[in-house]
Amino acid sequence: MKWILPIFGIVAASRVFGLTLTANVDLRDESGSEAVDYAVTAFEKDLQRKLGFPVPGEATGHFTFRISRDWKAFDRHRIKVSDSGVTITGSDELGLIHGIYSFSEDVLGIDPCIYFTGIVPERVRTLDVPNGLTESKPYTFTHRAMFVNDEDLIIGFQMENQSYGMNPEFMEKLYETMLRLKMTGVIPSTLVLADEPHLVLASDMGLYINQHHAEPLGSVPLYWPKNIPYSWSTHREHFIDFWSDAIKRQKGRNVIWTLNFRGLLDRAFWDDDPAMSRKSSMEEKARVVNDVIRTQYELLKELTGEEHPLICGYLWGELSRLYSSGLLEYPEDTMLLFSDSGHGVMGDWNWKLAEKCDLKMGIYQHVSYHNRKTHMRINAIHPDTFQHEVGRAVEYGMTNAIVLNVGNFKEKIFGIRQMATYMNHFEEFQSCENGDWYFDWYAKHVLGTTQPAVADSYRDFFACPFLFSKDRKNSGDEYFFYYVEQMLNGAYQNEVDRKLMRQDLFSSSEEKWEVALERAYDCRRFLAGNVLDFYEADLVGPTLKMRHLTGMAVDFTASLEHYLNKEWHKAQLDAYQALLHVREALKAEEWIEQSGWGRFEGWYDHDETARTWHIERLLEHYIDHLKDLNYFNLDYSARNPKTPGLDYKYQPYFESEYRDELIWMTNGE
Repeated sequence: MKWILPIFGIVAASRVFGLTLTANVDLRDESGSEAVDYAVTAFEKDLQRKLGFPVPGEATGHFTFRISRDWKAFDRHRIKVSDSGVTITGSDELGLIHGIYSFSEDVLGIDPCIYFTGIVPERVRTLDVPNGLTESKPYTFTHRAMFVNDEDLIIGFQMENQSYGMNPEFMEKLYETMLRLKMTGVIPSTLVLADEPHLVLASDMGLYINQHHAEPLGSVPLYWPKNIPYSWSTHREHFIDFWSDAIKRQKGRNVIWTLNFRGLLDRAFWDDDPAMSRKSSMEEKARVVNDVIRTQYELLKELTGEEHPLICGYLWGELSRLYSSGLLEYPEDTMLLFSDSGHGVMGDWNWKLAEKCDLKMGIYQHVSYHNRKTHMRINAIHPDTFQHEVGRAVEYGMTNAIVLNVGNFKEKIFGIRQMATYMNHFEEFQSCENGDWYFDWYAKHVLGTTQPAVADSYRDFFACPFLFSKDRKNSGDEYFFYYVEQMLNGAYQNEVDRKLMRQDLFSSSEEKWEVALERAYDCRRFLAGNVLDFYEADLVGPTLKMRHLTGMAVDFTASLEHYLNKEWHKAQLDAYQALLHVREALKAEEWIEQSGWGRFEGWYDHDETARTWHIERLLEHYIDHLKDLNYFNLDYSARNPKTPGLDYKYQPYFESEYRDELIWMTNGE
């Protein structure tokens, strides 16, 4: 008799009968691993979520966790269920941890993103689990890492136990979530030393430490001595000391080391090198990078004592261009990561390069991107894009490693779940023509509903933003601050570029958001409890926010048109409407923060990128500027000559909440 446990990505074996679990279970960790201990502690909580709290009495089942010293494989696990209990065996530390969380998700029904979603499984008193032995399948990508980038919200969030700006309790939950999603590694943040507590915690919990493309060997250029030029040509010995220090801080941990060379603060290296310039030849630039990579590799082997340390290189920015010219030389065991555009699109040049590459390959993909125009706080990359790009990467054999840039994580559950599914077992969806399947999958597997309207509300969300280009480079919430700032700077300097005033584009998008918002509010009737709380934070709040940000852009652009035509009062009226919109967008952000029981209250306090709060400040200053203009509205000759004494510059005939703020002027001024 054959059976299949409802465990994603697990090969089934034969069964006999079954095990009945209650809240009274016994957990035995034989691994001797600190990282496994973290997972076992989380697993005990998962049992309580599903079965309740133990009561006095004998254990009804025993869980045993062990690592097989004879199983020579990376990140694999077996789960054996018998009448007496469950044994979860890992081929290594990560394999065992992933086995534990597989049981949690697929047998206990624990949402792997439970810390962020708050969605709990239905409570039962007993749970029947069929006997049998299962073994995990190989993952699509061998090394699977997430990159917490632009972590401004995380820094300072819940600071009652602060350590180097990071709250260790929150970081522990973040790493736990990544392990539940079957990740193997993490870039915990940027611009921090390699032995800071939250990086050490990630390693202690079992994750490999990956490194940012601009922080080779885990070094941090931000801490480069200010009186020493960041120049390989003139200060080679300082780089060797700098990198040596970084290696020593991480020695003995599981690390995938980045070999790379960029300038200070993630720019081209020749901008900091007096012996180089942008006009230097490609050959000269490549010669420097190759010399750096050779030096880094030899230094790494010397200081770690490893003959073949795990290494990678990122083809990001100018390094991609140098490599495409055939000029860069990496060690033969390098995992070369090909980078997307930031909008999820890999670009045809990557596939052409992959055809010629004789190294191990992987990809660097974004679900969140900060470039002042895009999507820091909302999901904006369409599921079609991920389906197409990951499919091509698998086709070209770029599966040795993947680094997924997740931004601050909380706002990106939709995109993260799709990509995590692909990273683990893309073959399950390889035959899909596009990513449309994912809307229904997400509604069912995350929100627990098959109501078509709920899945369609997510489809609507991705249909509303205006596009920067035809390859689904959607606008994001970060764009709106950039737009207001850019246009006001131009207006104040009499240098407005009218081609950037996207009034028709904004108006069309605003109308779509209005309809999407109606449907999203209506869909709440299909959901309840924590699921409804999460849906409101995950979709309704962001839809409301984007509707108001787009409405702000419509009214602000209209105001700017009046400003350029010197129609000062009309400019002020539309500016007020824009200001009201942005205040509603801020309320939507507060609603997102306080969803459920308010676990993420204060999440946006340290927002230094999307900066919705700063749009409000800019518009307030803009309105103050309009109020200061002479002859605010009508020419004196057009005013009512019978008005005695003070002549109001303009009194609208309609009631208005901001009527009292309009400027009064003396007659004939």
